[in-house]
Amino acid sequence: MKIGGRPVGPGNPPFVIAEMSGNHNQSLERALAIVEAAAKAGAHALKLQTYTPDTMTLDISKGEFLVGGDSLWAGKSLYQLYQEAHTPWEWHEPIFKRARELDAHEMVQRFEG
Repeated sequence: MKIGGRPVGPGNPPFVIAEMSGNHNQSLERALAIVEAAAKAGAHALKLQTYTPDTMTLDISKGEFLVGGDSLWAGKSLYQLYQEAHTPWEWHEPIFKRARELDAHEMVQRFEG
């Protein structure tokens, strides 16, 4: 199997995928810095989790929809959590552009299931 022209599987070096997740803290500049750090560290791809709170949960602030325990998110609803952690669709273009500028073209591959 090949991903972005790079062979992946037994007998090949590991294919490293960096995870951005919500680590951008709702800052496009921080997201772009993550792309740069991933490329500098040698990642071959960057995984983006792109969703909206509405695609993940209901806007309910009680019961099972509240985060409990000693978590950083304790007392917030799942909707609030996803609202603060999501990667906006509009960021794809600048993120892909930065990866291309870094000559990390493999980091912009899209995988559809």
